[in-house]
Amino acid sequence: MKHGTRLAVLGCLALLVAGCGPAVHTAPSRGAFVYVANKGRDGISQFAAPLSSGGALRPISPLTVPAGPFPYTVAVDPQGTSAYATSSASKVYQYTINAATGKLTPKSPATVAARSGGTAAIAFTPNGKSAYVVGTSISQYSIDAATGKLRPKSPATVATPPNPEPIAVSPNGKYAYVANCGGCGYAHQKAPSHASAGPASAKPKLAKPSYLVEYRINPRTGVLSPKPVAKVTTGNGANWIAIAPNGTSVYVATSAGVWQYTANPTTGELTPKNPKSAGPAEHNIVISSNGKYAYVIGDTSRGVCQYRINPRTGTLNPKPVSTAPTVLNPEALVLSANGKNAYVTSENDGKVAQYKIDPITGKITPMSPATVATASGSLGLAVTP
Repeated sequence: MKHGTRLAVLGCLALLVAGCGPAVHTAPSRGAFVYVANKGRDGISQFAAPLSSGGALRPISPLTVPAGPFPYTVAVDPQGTSAYATSSASKVYQYTINAATGKLTPKSPATVAARSGGTAAIAFTPNGKSAYVVGTSISQYSIDAATGKLRPKSPATVATPPNPEPIAVSPNGKYAYVANCGGCGYAHQKAPSHASAGPASAKPKLAKPSYLVEYRINPRTGVLSPKPVAKVTTGNGANWIAIAPNGTSVYVATSAGVWQYTANPTTGELTPKNPKSAGPAEHNIVISSNGKYAYVIGDTSRGVCQYRINPRTGTLNPKPVSTAPTVLNPEALVLSANGKNAYVTSENDGKVAQYKIDPITGKITPMSPATVATASGSLGLAVTP
């Protein structure tokens, strides 16, 4: 895990986490809105990304709205009308998004309870009816169609493997995948700025195996199966899951590279591809909406790397076809719904990096300016559809 004993930050997004039934959303003609979880301010920073500026970020007033202590993750629902954030207070903070300005307003009530032990990731079904929040177990909620408020399902939680981190939902809405980070604390000790201090004579603990587990989703209620229905090994330090738009490939960013799987469209079962992993240790991966490219950031590379995806096998090419520098200690990466922009947060830089993406080649390059200011300790990241 990138932060040693802390949970890795997973800005699980509606853009990447498809689910039950088809949903068609048109990006607002004015552009998108971008939200950043800031542990330094215990709040959510808010930006507009207007088309007139080519997707360059502009602060919304006020720049930051309150959230709980040490907010990890922020996510936007598939309809783009509500935002949700998690924090170390074991609560989910819920906001209404102003369609014209992008400004966040707390709902009433402002929070709902989540399973204790920290909350690291949020996933949605794309019909906007269900939300899942990963903590020491998976908290599952129904989403009110009119207000966007969360209501615990019955049962309110489902058990997970030890040290759960990322979660993603299959595009057909039938399955959810959750990864445990294995020996994530040890796996990330390579990065000195994130390593946990300890006695010089202490021997490092060996990393425990990481694995992905699969849950069925009840098509009527959105409730997850009480126990995982399948399990597959993945790389240690698993911290992010991305699924191809056609649902046939699943990718997991780990400290042992990006692990690649073929997903059975009928059963949801995952089978490792050949090769099973690609690239160096990675912290984050997103897939372009056309399914042609993967964009990843690493613990030590301080860059965003673009990989081509084989259209027949779904495997990543072994070397990046383009790279772009990023902020210090990059955390979360998102793509805009129109595929023309990317944004990356930084844990220590007090900046958000912004990029343009070539619509033909997928090449990613920094915008001018390359960064915009935000509170130090920027972690999770979300963009409206």
